Amino acid sequence: MRVRALPLNGGLRLVTRAARRGRAVLWRQYFFARYHVRRWTTRNATAIATVLLVILTAAAFASIPTVQRAVNPLFASDDHLATLRSLLVALGGALVGATAIGFSVVMFAVQMNFARMPHGLFRGLSTDARLLGAFASTFVLAIAVASLSLIPDASWVGAGLVAAGWAMVLILLLFLFAYRRALSLINPLQQLRFVFDRARRDIRAWARSAQRAGPLLERKKSQEETDEAPRLLRSTHDLSRAAYFRANPHWTATSRQAVAHAVSFARRYAEEGDYEVAAAALNVVVAINAAYVEAKGKTFFSQPLMLDNPLATDGFINETLEHLRQHARTAMTRGDEEQIEQTFRALASLVRIYIMIDYSEEYAREKQYAQLAAGYLSGAVEAVLSHDMPDVLMEGIMLMGQSAQLFLAAAEPNGIVTLAEKIAALGISGVVKEDFRPVTSTAMEQLAQLTFALIGTKAHDIRFAVGELKKSVASLVKLFLTVPDRPLLSAHSAYLAPYYSLTKIQTLGARLTDLANALANAPVGDKAAADIINNVDQWAEELHPTEKELLLVAIEKRSSFTFDMIHWIAHVTKVLIVIAQAPACEDYVQKDIIKHARWLISVLSWIPDDKDTATFVENYGMTETLFEAALDALDRGCDKVFEDARDLLFSWAFKAGRHHVGYAILERSMYGLATLALWKDGFDGGPRLKTTIAAALAKGDAPDQELRDRAARELRRRSETLYRQEHWASRIENAMSRIDRSRLRPLMREIADLLSPGTANEPISVDIY
Repeated sequence: MRVRALPLNGGLRLVTRAARRGRAVLWRQYFFARYHVRRWTTRNATAIATVLLVILTAAAFASIPTVQRAVNPLFASDDHLATLRSLLVALGGALVGATAIGFSVVMFAVQMNFARMPHGLFRGLSTDARLLGAFASTFVLAIAVASLSLIPDASWVGAGLVAAGWAMVLILLLFLFAYRRALSLINPLQQLRFVFDRARRDIRAWARSAQRAGPLLERKKSQEETDEAPRLLRSTHDLSRAAYFRANPHWTATSRQAVAHAVSFARRYAEEGDYEVAAAALNVVVAINAAYVEAKGKTFFSQPLMLDNPLATDGFINETLEHLRQHARTAMTRGDEEQIEQTFRALASLVRIYIMIDYSEEYAREKQYAQLAAGYLSGAVEAVLSHDMPDVLMEGIMLMGQSAQLFLAAAEPNGIVTLAEKIAALGISGVVKEDFRPVTSTAMEQLAQLTFALIGTKAHDIRFAVGELKKSVASLVKLFLTVPDRPLLSAHSAYLAPYYSLTKIQTLGARLTDLANALANAPVGDKAAADIINNVDQWAEELHPTEKELLLVAIEKRSSFTFDMIHWIAHVTKVLIVIAQAPACEDYVQKDIIKHARWLISVLSWIPDDKDTATFVENYGMTETLFEAALDALDRGCDKVFEDARDLLFSWAFKAGRHHVGYAILERSMYGLATLALWKDGFDGGPRLKTTIAAALAKGDAPDQELRDRAARELRRRSETLYRQEHWASRIENAMSRIDRSRLRPLMREIADLLSPGTANEPISVDIY
């Protein structure tokens, strides 16, 4: 077997590539190792410094005999020893003076920087134990150096020199430590860290005390009490801890003071324009609340219906929220947008913290403290309306939407109702001011995301929440449709697109499509898929009244949003059919969803039949949309929706087709109906279609003879050109090309004869290309 030799240039390229790859691997390993070494040294810096100092100290004192032997000849005379004693006294005195001067300068600088901070924090940091301890140690070491002048004879010179040298090294290290500590104390970020560490230590200390005192406060329940307690009244509260905290109401004093200090920091540095420190201060507020919730554990109580529970109010949480409310109000007075947004983020973070509270009761279904924080957030966002800050308002609405989704993640769908209403109300600001129309778009985006998240929630009953959410969407859309629309650049379609558009990504329609495709692939017995399908059933219930109302308003206003409504209704009908036919869908749920789909597509039957409306609606592809809906239902085997859509197409053909509007509605509808009648092999709906057409023509409101003659002539002409690819942009024409011409041609001629018997013998004019 011959081995094919690589060309020289190819071999060099392979070697070069391998060398470059090997070098890159070595660099990656180097950076990886350096990162881990730095990370380890940063985390263990104190321990490393302590161990290194102990080792160096031990080595220094171990070298005393060697030093003593080396200096013995130099200090054999008393004059030399006296000189050494004088040097040590002078050096010790100088170090004492340097310590005093350094201490005075550093403490003066530190306290000058502390002068503008809250009094309680000033007292704590100006008496920092580490800084004072460093200067005390420096003073003691300076005195020790001076005291070394008292060595009795030359045999002590080695120990004295080593001790003096090591003391000076320690003094220098302590000076450096004091300098760095002073910088830390006057650094606002470090000050906030001190505030948080102090509060966390205090909270954890009280939590440990409550745990240790627990056995003394426990009361063992009898079996009779346990058995007789109603199921809904049973709880898993940590009553001993709750009793301990109630007996010591001052246990939150330090943490409350820390929250007040952090908010004061945020206000002061926001006024100075240092938003980094202001944001860090608000993060400290959130972190303290997280530590507080963790320490309280199962000692939170909910407010039962029609009863008053004094334990259901938490003073610490109320005080924190009130601090942030005042902080937001101050920022609005100053017109500081960044400070307002930071306050919004802090309130949204508190919603995230409070949503995790365990109320330890089976009847506690609402996260009341999270609801309270969300109420403060929505109230603060509403207060921005009186100021000209659309960007801030958009940020607040997004945070409100994110907070609402936290309730859905916690399987609390009713918790989003108030927030959804507030979001819709804030979105109405775009109706009043044109500059606020992006706010409307943001509100619609959040409502769309909430709708989709509500469908995917783990809660079993979402009827109330989804009903209120649909009302919020409808109220916002109806009011926004009162804004004057432009023909070419539609404000209605642009700003309501996040919910109703089908031409953009990340909209509700696109998400529903992805959901339907995922559910269609879910196997039988998939519990998660079945739960989502149940939620879809509840969402689609009573969907048609709101969509009907919005469609009619859009048509009345002659808004381009009519296009979005018509196609959205048809698209959601298709989505419902796909979900109803998913393997994981139960039979009774399938029937309900199909019923909802039929009601939804039937909304299109409420379109007025006057000439102006027919012209306006047909401009947005009404005939094509009805045909597509019917064909899709037929392809998916959903006979009931197919029949409804087909009947709608037939009704539209005679209702709108009797007007001279220039869209050939009657003719194109006949194409679609004939195609649907022959779409499936082995099925011929032609006789039924012809009977229905004859009955409709016998009525008094049928199209006039001129329109019928024109449609009949075009039907006959088109029957002769079925092999040509004409108007394939039309879905109807595209579908016609897939029907057997030997079946479609005679049916089209028979329909033409029904429409216009008098033109049956006219010659057919066929264009030759």
